[in-house]
Amino acid sequence: MADPTEVGQSQVEQAISRELLKVHEESYGLGASTVTTHVTEDLVVTVMDIELSVAEQTLVAGGRGHDVRQLRQSYQEAIEPVFRAVVERATGRRVAAFLSDLHLEPHFAVEIFRLA
Repeated sequence: MADPTEVGQSQVEQAISRELLKVHEESYGLGASTVTTHVTEDLVVTVMDIELSVAEQTLVAGGRGHDVRQLRQSYQEAIEPVFRAVVERATGRRVAAFLSDLHLEPHFAVEIFRLA
């Protein structure tokens, strides 16, 4: 029989993944092939295997991946309050800090939330 704590944690992780993907799709107009969230005592880590727009793919192919990363970083800073709200609602805890980064090959984003 499953540990109730693990079942609850699994539901929280799934809710965060689902909601962050929804925000990501609505914000970027693009999805992610997979989204995985892990919740520990004081961290929430979400990894998204993201899609790049045609324009972003063109920049990467032209050696301008740093421009894609910089634009995505700026955008993540702008939607940070929405991402924080998703995690706070799902965990019932305040997010003390948020970090976001993008890797271009392979394409994935990581969102890290430090819980208070």
